[in-house]
Formats: sequence, C-alpha cells, structure tokens
Amino acid sequence: MMTLLAFAGQVRAQEADFDFSKYRAAVKEDAFPRFAKSAEDVRMIAYALIDLDGDGKNELWVKGDEGQDWQGVFALKDDGSVVLLADADVCSQLQFFKNAVAFHSYISPGRVDEGFSVLQNSQVVHSGVLHQEFNIFTDEQEMQDEYYTVDDENVDEETYKETFYALGAEVVLTPEWHDILPTYEEIDDEK
Repeated sequence: MMTLLAFAGQVRAQEADFDFSKYRAAVKEDAFPRFAKSAEDVRMIAYALIDLDGDGKNELWVKGDEGQDWQGVFALKDDGSVVLLADADVCSQLQFFKNAVAFHSYISPGRVDEGFSVLQNSQVVHSGVLHQEFNIFTDEQEMQDEYYTVDDENVDEETYKETFYALGAEVVLTPEWHDILPTYEEIDDEK
C-alpha cells in the first residue's frame, strides 16, 4: 500500500469555504443505506473532501453513524446535486486506488456485492460489479446466484478480476474528517 499525498495542500485550501449544507439533501436522498427504509433513516456523522482523480475538484466522502456503518463517495455538481460514485454498507469497506474507488458490501444475509468505479474529471468512466447470493440456511452456504459485469456488460470471472487488478496498488487515505451536526428534523426524530 502507498499513502496518497498529492493534492493534500489543494484539498485543505478548499475546505475552509466548503458548505456541506449545500449538498446535504442531495447526499441524503442519493445515499440512504441499502437496508434503510428511506432517506430519513440516514444519520450522517462526518465528511471529508478528497481529490480522487487529481482533476483539482474534490469528491465528498461521507460516513454514517456506527449503527449503520454506511459510507459513500460522491462527485459534487455546481448546482448542489451529487453523483454517487461508490458506497458501502454494514460490515463493509471502501478501498481507494489512483483514480478509483472500490467497495465491498454485505447487502443482506446471504448477499454480497463488490465493485469499483474509475474516475476522470469527477465522472465514472469505467466500472465493475461482482454480485453473489448464498443460501444461508444450509451448512454449505451454497451459491444461488453469481454474476460479473464490467461497464454494464456481463463478463466472466477472469475478465472481472483482470479489470479489478488493473486498478493497481491500494492507496491509503488519511482524510481530515469534519463533523456533521444533525438537522432539527433529525434531532426531533430521535424523540
């Protein structure tokens, strides 16, 4: 693994005037965890700005609370909208590569999704998904469904793995996290 140091000064320089509230509603709507009933169930606790593809524009990395363990990475649009680049749910993780983000999620008992998004100019230019479903009610946990896609085309396992390994070495990020305070509605919902 290598540590990403490029763009760090640029990211810090832009954080001072970043207004999370401009994107809050769009993030919440676009990002609710797969297990949540609605966007109202999302409890975001922190964000960090990172320039994943080195284009000089930050992407937004958001974390949910410990009960959800959800996290997502978004491209930011000038109009306040966002584009979800990758997200991970309970018992899950995000991995970062030069110009890419990957995810591994245990969507529900017996279902696992993993995948990646390659970025250029804050847009996904290449992606892949591995989907697996298991029968959790048998001792063998037999596979019920499995498929691989690259750029929305079905591919075999070898092609998927070759594409994933082409991302290169994992990059370890050490972002500066900023707390997200709950909105009045979120505080009221907790009563």
